[in-house]
Amino acid sequence: MKKNLLTIVAVTSFSGSIMAQLPVSTAPQNKKAVLEEFTGIHCGYCPDGHKIATNIYNADPANVVLINIHSGSFANAATGEPDFKTAEGNAIDPMPGMGITGYPAGAMNRTVLTGSVMAGGRGNWTGWAATIKSQSAYCNVALQGTVDVVTRVLTVEAQVYYTANSPATTNSLTISLLENKITGIQSNYGNPLYNITNYNPDGSYNHNHVLRKSLTPTFGITIPNTTAGTTFTTMATYTVPLTYGASGKTTQCLLGNLELVAFVTETNKTTINGAYGPIALSNFANTTDITPTTLKSDASVCSGNNFNSSFKFNNLGSSTVTSAVFSYVINGGTPSTYSWTGTVNPMAEALTINLPATNFSPIASNTLLVDVVSVNGSSDQNAANNTATKLIPYAVAANDLNMTLNFTQDRYGSESTWSVKDEVTNATITSGGPYSDLTANGVLLHTHTFVVSPNTCYKLTVNDSYGDGINAGYGAGNYNLKSGTVTIISGNGQFGSGETKLYKTSNVTSISNNAVNINDVKLYPNPTATSANLTIDLRQNEVLNISVLNSLGQEVYSVKSANYNAGENTITFNTENWAAGVYFINVASAQGSVKQKLTVNK
Repeated sequence: MKKNLLTIVAVTSFSGSIMAQLPVSTAPQNKKAVLEEFTGIHCGYCPDGHKIATNIYNADPANVVLINIHSGSFANAATGEPDFKTAEGNAIDPMPGMGITGYPAGAMNRTVLTGSVMAGGRGNWTGWAATIKSQSAYCNVALQGTVDVVTRVLTVEAQVYYTANSPATTNSLTISLLENKITGIQSNYGNPLYNITNYNPDGSYNHNHVLRKSLTPTFGITIPNTTAGTTFTTMATYTVPLTYGASGKTTQCLLGNLELVAFVTETNKTTINGAYGPIALSNFANTTDITPTTLKSDASVCSGNNFNSSFKFNNLGSSTVTSAVFSYVINGGTPSTYSWTGTVNPMAEALTINLPATNFSPIASNTLLVDVVSVNGSSDQNAANNTATKLIPYAVAANDLNMTLNFTQDRYGSESTWSVKDEVTNATITSGGPYSDLTANGVLLHTHTFVVSPNTCYKLTVNDSYGDGINAGYGAGNYNLKSGTVTIISGNGQFGSGETKLYKTSNVTSISNNAVNINDVKLYPNPTATSANLTIDLRQNEVLNISVLNSLGQEVYSVKSANYNAGENTITFNTENWAAGVYFINVASAQGSVKQKLTVNK
């Protein structure tokens, strides 16, 4: 495993030595308000906290520093959700004297301003910020960094200047790396939604000032000399990883959205002053260089009608991107083009680009391809990363029209709902939930049966209003959908706010042998390689529909409304060009139907 390089070098100097070259101010200042906000993706009131903190910053941006620390149970991420928790945040949240009792919580300069602990609810923050900013500081802080966009090595210089002697025995300097504009989920109890301007058109939420990593130990490094007129300088290098978060819960780290923060505390409490620091980007290979990323689409395809897809792109060039043209195509058909305009800074990511709904004829395995045509009116200088593809499977097959949904709720059944709809018409066939909550963590099974129509595409959608699925520590909820006795769809309950899965029914009216005019049906040889014979023994003349479906529910052979005489009738199938696998042969009359299974070997 590649390890992130983290190096600290410290130098102490005195006023007059190299002060002309230092960015830190030597003029006495008041304290800057440093708000450490404890938050989480499943905290429904936290977006209101984000809004309050942003308003404090916007009212006085030169004197406010925001640090968003994702901690506590509300920050726990299920598989597929963004994990913003850090070892540093897990240490700061329960530190002695912090006193967090609910989320969102905030500590202003790690100072007790109300009551007996540092942390308090969001209603206190605006007043606390005003109080802190009215107090004088005995030191000033400044920092800046440079990151190589190829090696991702970040080099940071931070400085502290003492305008007066520190009254504390120990002062510590903490340097941390934050990231802005990280898109992800966010619970929200507001009605209307809290902090609505932080949402993107695709419904994702922008997480800002997110603590990614401390470049010093969590509670800082000791400043050796804290007397008036002293400048303390420290250097740090750190290799920024491509992603942060636990496995299966990662988010990419975009160098263009990073920011630095540094603050001085008395040991690890009472923050005296702090500052943001910019990060310069260096060593670009190209001026214009974008690459499509995050291709998303419906999880599978069935009808091929109004197929939805989207993508983003990263700007890897040194120029800001304001326009781009893309081509897109499914299964190698005629490409369409999409023209985009907006603003994406270097080493940052575009918001989700929703492509127009597409109609196409699906096959067993489908491919969406997105390609860069031009950037800012010119060719992309790096053609090697211009193309992105996504495989889209065909819907699973349901060969029995009698369906059973087993839905196992967790403790909070009131958050859970599901529905089965016709994919083309969007008509609801059946639905369930919300259910009653349990009195403790645990599960409860709900079984629902229903009948669907033949040769039809359906979508099963499961939802959780809280946004953590039904398997997030309150009971191992799950669900499965059966066609007859065969499970065709299942889920482990870790679906966040919801997920949709498609299936298609076979072209039959029943699987039971209730076709009263059919005496017998024989299929031979079985298995076969090149051909198979289907013999149907009829009691009387009959009109039959015969179809052969592959394992995906796709029709590979059919005879519609054909007249057959009483007695034995033989149909021969040429299977030479059929793919190896299992096929279902359906013989249907007005009275019922019979199904046979054929195996083709190659």
